[in-house]
Amino acid sequence: MIILGGESNNHSLLTTNEIKMKLLVICVLLILISLSWVRTTKSSRITEQSTLQTTIPGTTLSPEEECRMHNRSCDDCVGVAKAQCVYCQSAKTCKLKKSIIPTDECALSDARWGVCWVNYEALIITVSVVAGVIILGITICCCCCCRGKGKEKLKKWEDKWEKDKAERKARNDERRAERQQKTDEIRRKYGLIKEDVPYTKFK
Repeated sequence: MIILGGESNNHSLLTTNEIKMKLLVICVLLILISLSWVRTTKSSRITEQSTLQTTIPGTTLSPEEECRMHNRSCDDCVGVAKAQCVYCQSAKTCKLKKSIIPTDECALSDARWGVCWVNYEALIITVSVVAGVIILGITICCCCCCRGKGKEKLKKWEDKWEKDKAERKARNDERRAERQQKTDEIRRKYGLIKEDVPYTKFK
């Protein structure tokens, strides 16, 4: 009986060890499978990037080809680092931006470059209107200021003219009085003017 009990204990120990070994092998296999999957994913991503960048190994794409390969979305088009691309929303095409305002590639209201949320046609119209209003306001203010200064200058000139006129009149009156006085003295000297003798009452 004792021998049988010992054999059963050894058998249970062997079974436990075998289970542990199997679990360890399974864990190792799972780790190897996950590592191989990660490597495969990385290699596939690298392959996709390389196919987007070049069509033929060792050949560099032109800026136009770079833009054409990013037609999937507006963000993909405007995010190209090697070229300045413009995205046409209606045609859903990505083209090379050849001028500052790319009206040759597509309509301005349809073109997107730099960012996708800006409508450059509406932006240009808004900026033009605001700039026109500002310039008009500045012009009106300048005209009002100039008119006010002009009126002030005119009033000062009129006041000065009136003052000069009064001074000239006073000087003329003074000269006229002096001439009249000299004339009277000459006439009196030659007896041309009879002096009024005051009336005296005889006593």
